[in-house]
Amino acid sequence: MDKTSFQALNCRKHQKKHLQFIQVNDVLNQQSQSKELFYCSSCFNHDLEFKSINFLMIDQILQEAETNIIPKWPPVNNYQLIQDLIDFTSKESELNYEKQIIDFFNELKEQLLAKIDIIQKKMINETHKYPIDNNQIIKKYQEISNILQFKQLLMNEQGNNLQEHSTLCRQFIQKIESQKDKNTELLQSLLTQSNQLQKSFDLEYPIAIKQQLFTLVDSISFFNQDFSQVNLNQSNQGSQQSRISTQNSNKITADLIMKLISNKSNFCSDQFINELNLSLQKLNPLLQYLKLNNIFKENKEPIEFSKISEEKLNLVGEYVKHSIQLTSDQQYENSIKNKMELKQINEIMNSKMNFLNQESIQKFEKWTVEMYPFLKQMNFQNFIKDKNKFDLFKNLGDNNFNELIIAAQKGFFYLNLNLVGTEYSDGQRIFAVSKNKNSEYIITKINSENWTCCISSLDLQKDLKYVFRIQLEKINEGNEFVVGLMRNSISQNKGGWDDYLSCQLKNQSEYLKISDNYGIINLLKGVNEFQVKKDCVIEIRVCLKDKLLEMTDYPNYQYKLGLEDKHKPKLEQYKDLRFYLSFLSSDIQISLKDAEIVNKFKD
Repeated sequence: MDKTSFQALNCRKHQKKHLQFIQVNDVLNQQSQSKELFYCSSCFNHDLEFKSINFLMIDQILQEAETNIIPKWPPVNNYQLIQDLIDFTSKESELNYEKQIIDFFNELKEQLLAKIDIIQKKMINETHKYPIDNNQIIKKYQEISNILQFKQLLMNEQGNNLQEHSTLCRQFIQKIESQKDKNTELLQSLLTQSNQLQKSFDLEYPIAIKQQLFTLVDSISFFNQDFSQVNLNQSNQGSQQSRISTQNSNKITADLIMKLISNKSNFCSDQFINELNLSLQKLNPLLQYLKLNNIFKENKEPIEFSKISEEKLNLVGEYVKHSIQLTSDQQYENSIKNKMELKQINEIMNSKMNFLNQESIQKFEKWTVEMYPFLKQMNFQNFIKDKNKFDLFKNLGDNNFNELIIAAQKGFFYLNLNLVGTEYSDGQRIFAVSKNKNSEYIITKINSENWTCCISSLDLQKDLKYVFRIQLEKINEGNEFVVGLMRNSISQNKGGWDDYLSCQLKNQSEYLKISDNYGIINLLKGVNEFQVKKDCVIEIRVCLKDKLLEMTDYPNYQYKLGLEDKHKPKLEQYKDLRFYLSFLSSDIQISLKDAEIVNKFKD
């Protein structure tokens, strides 16, 4: 079936319309099984989910498969590959490398015929290492994509049996689409090979050499013997160390080369610099024909060592030698580690009072070894203000040191316990926290009838035992409040009772009784139910490691409530538990009489 007869086929849905498109991508998708493979212009307009990347014009396959690369075929993961190949094959004049080489050498033959014949053959042989041209690229593309088979399949439709032909085309497309990864890999390889010669081919380089040859001839003079002795071989060798580009105006001059070489960090002698400068100035006419891209790395410039003192420059040089020796001489590294200055620094870093983890200490010790040339400039003789006190802490055993820390924690716990309203329900504004003459915290609400929370500023530690004692300074009949633990991480958006680590109490007939279950509800001690006088001191006990959260009356200890078992795992699980209070009415005033760390709880 030829191209014209296929184009004459009409759409099954729109009988007056010729088929124009065929779906070539996403055919493996189950949803596409129910759709037509071939589209007319009306199908295109009616398909609201039409994606152009999935369709190809039938005419394009029929007319261009022999000569061109077809956009969107075969199915690949990255269609930019195909577009790059299309762009590449469109540059026909740029791919004709051999002609450019021949044209160049024909121009030069008259001056250096013997040499040119040899070099010309050598250069042409180089091109044979890259057998890539338009025809070969398209031929390889045809092998990878099976585009000619696709064309043949489209042209083989007989008897106007579109359904059967659609099935055959679908099967073919599905086969090719299932090879997306392979198609992508092969086309990427083809593009890479195609680009390789174009990137390595550099016509500007030989043109520059030709200009240099003319310059050398023009520069011959019996009055400048040194310059006239510069021969062609020397010129070629020097040029091979530079790649030429006309896209950058960075001219190579004797002054620029001298600036790079005479950098103070090179430690060149004045005699060498002066002699080299004289020689380079003679070559300056030749050097000016050279133009190179990007003399310096991006965002980098030569370090201006000339602006620092000789002493600091010597120190930099010592550091570089030190770093090199560290990488190759273990004995040298060990000797540095034993230097007195580093031992004194590391002794300070290893002090228990620094509370550094072992990984940080090891990194710092490694850093001190690397920075030794600089550190040894410091005087560590009087580095420690009071050596006796320092040695006292250094010589403390772990048990004694831990006891000292616990004693400090106990002594400062209440002083550092600051209470503040949470962000939830505007608690920061509503709660007023003050201290009375006995330095007890007094917590009051200001003109609010919403449940809000007041939380402590310290996260409770897992292995310590805490006691908090509160007392109602003012409460009316029927008023309720909540006391317990909550996560600091929920304090912005929730109330502490949501953690179910709390107890809600209500003033009933001058007694405080449980009014709702928020976790602390198990009666561990007492008769019938928990009830204490409203002016009684209530003690909350906490030991997270032991999963203990209790509430009792102080100092009589007649009643005791404990946390429900199902909530106890939270005491170990949550990392930021804090003591908190919450109440509804502004008529309530509570004092935090005491908060301390204890060795054990009293019964």
